Amino acid sequence: MRPLVKICGLKRAEDAELAVSLGANLVGAVRTPSSLRRVSVDEARALFSRIGSNAARVLVFRDVPLEEVLSDARASGADWVQLYHTSDSDVRRVESEGLRVLRVYDLSEEALRLPAFSAKPSADRPALLDVGGGGSGRSFDWALLGDEAPRFTFIAGGIRPDNVEDLLGHRPYGIDLSSGVEREPGVKDEAKLRRLFDRIEEKRK
Repeated sequence: MRPLVKICGLKRAEDAELAVSLGANLVGAVRTPSSLRRVSVDEARALFSRIGSNAARVLVFRDVPLEEVLSDARASGADWVQLYHTSDSDVRRVESEGLRVLRVYDLSEEALRLPAFSAKPSADRPALLDVGGGGSGRSFDWALLGDEAPRFTFIAGGIRPDNVEDLLGHRPYGIDLSSGVEREPGVKDEAKLRRLFDRIEEKRK
């Protein structure tokens, strides 16, 4: 079964359009202040408006006050917000505003086990396993995923067209890429994007 694919750290609308045309199910724009891929709310809105309802539009936050998260999400036209270090009550608050939450669980490159989920991931409330806070290009040991990765969980960190087949062998629910398909932070590489989706389709056959 083909995993869901999220292309994140987008700064250019044309990159978002290309990703969606190739098969991306979700596109992400980053509002974390320290990120090299940070966009303004206006830039996120312009990017999201170009793809319309052809993919889920995700606004990514790390260590940002919840009221700012909600305000930015409303102003940008996001469907989802991706949150690090969040609580169950914050998740419920975001959902009460009509948004979906992609909840991130950090782990290190040297991790010997997967983190415990504070809430069981589901189709309505998926989880994301990531290393380094997003866009780091670093990965954890995918052997920890076993023969089948945790259900309703996206895998991020260090995924590239040349290693995605290894990850797909663990049958992840979803994969999330940023630096692995970039030319520079926030600028995607068309050849890498096309190669990524080609590899995903080849693995399905």
